Amino acid sequence: MKIVAGKTIQAQILETLRDRLVCLPEGSRFQTEHELCIEFGVARTTMTRVMVKLVEEGLLHRVPGRGSFVQRIKKNRVPITFLLPCADFLSETFADAMAQNTRRILKGASQVAFEHDCGMVTVPVSPTNKLHDIDWRKLDFINSESKVLAYGYWYGDLFPLLRERGCKVSFVETQTCYLNTYADCLESWFVLTVDRISAMKSAVKRLTELGCRRIALAHGNIDEKDHPSLLGYKSGLRECGHRYSAAINTSDASNETIAGIIADFYKQNKFDALLLDPRYIFKLRTQHSLNCYLGLPENVKIIVDYETGYNHSFFPSLSSMDFPYEEIGRAAAQRLQEDIFKPGRQIFGGRIIERESTMHETEQLTVLTTN
Repeated sequence: MKIVAGKTIQAQILETLRDRLVCLPEGSRFQTEHELCIEFGVARTTMTRVMVKLVEEGLLHRVPGRGSFVQRIKKNRVPITFLLPCADFLSETFADAMAQNTRRILKGASQVAFEHDCGMVTVPVSPTNKLHDIDWRKLDFINSESKVLAYGYWYGDLFPLLRERGCKVSFVETQTCYLNTYADCLESWFVLTVDRISAMKSAVKRLTELGCRRIALAHGNIDEKDHPSLLGYKSGLRECGHRYSAAINTSDASNETIAGIIADFYKQNKFDALLLDPRYIFKLRTQHSLNCYLGLPENVKIIVDYETGYNHSFFPSLSSMDFPYEEIGRAAAQRLQEDIFKPGRQIFGGRIIERESTMHETEQLTVLTTN
């Protein structure tokens, strides 16, 4: 085996044995771990990990007391690899929108995996859930037969490897400027786009229908070029004929500072409706209404652009934009199950879930008296 710089010995052995196995007849006996350890000059623990990977990939079948035998599994039986940032990302301890949306995508994809009897494997790729802190060993098994489902550009560091290995990828993205950054990778994948631009336009139109004429935006990272929330906001204002426009970047806000930032924003702009990024408020616990806590009059209507479990916990409960993440998960997995993988793109629109924060005062009163 020729040593290749930049790859672990385990990864190189895996590639060598994969190439060897595809040339052997199905059912034939394969070499023992002991024989392979001698051939490659590695420890038994390393070779055991390699053999386990080959079994997981369906290339080997191990029979206790008899040995390992070459196996061919059907392509549609290859399990779907669902990427996760870290091991506990699916737990309820992660209350942010990305974690909740990931759980919904996984639910939809798992339904398809069950229907096709192909299985689903979740693979955490970081020990810390921090960008660029990747445990590359977790991806040693990825090859041209692998089917990978990923949600979000958090996984950007992995894109070159996935492209190099030639695996099939369904990728869920949320209309950020990174779409152009990773265009070379995405052109060979199936890309499912969450249309946040159109959703934000719909939110502006809904607030306009409710009589709002001074609609403001408070959102993180809107200083980025082509940020979807800002594009949708401005486009919605134009289509509704509004001349008023006020936007603030809340990227540097925290749970301790968001109230003061929004209160100052209102003093300067006197808006009657607010499109709000909820990432900085979901941990708030206050005896006051959210409007009061943020320094806003009670009649200022609020729509947040993520549907999360904690939107119900505020008073008033928060209207939000939502997307069909389970449907997205199903579509992503379904494309991976096709006999011939076809790159492409599918766009998913959103809807507005209406709650107290955008109801008329009489409607709010009705809700309060019936609870």
